Amino acid sequence: MFQSGLGLRYRWVMNTPNDNMRYEIRFKGHLGQNTLIWFEGFTVAYSPAGETILCGPLVDQAALDGMLQRICDLGLSLTLFRQLDE
Repeated sequence: MFQSGLGLRYRWVMNTPNDNMRYEIRFKGHLGQNTLIWFEGFTVAYSPAGETILCGPLVDQAALDGMLQRICDLGLSLTLFRQLDE
């Protein structure tokens, strides 16, 4: 707890490895095994509509940024990226 000179209290919260947020990521098309290697730790499913669905944890903002950069670098067509409710 931190208390300012004005008598206001602030609580600082830091994410720890136990606070992983889970995400669902969808791509156009069915991704092959060579591409899926880049998404280790995520479960993979394929929709009848022709999408690849990945679900898994990202530990912090840096991991989220890295995931988005990886998607861009691989030239994948992203259709959905959302945080899942726990």
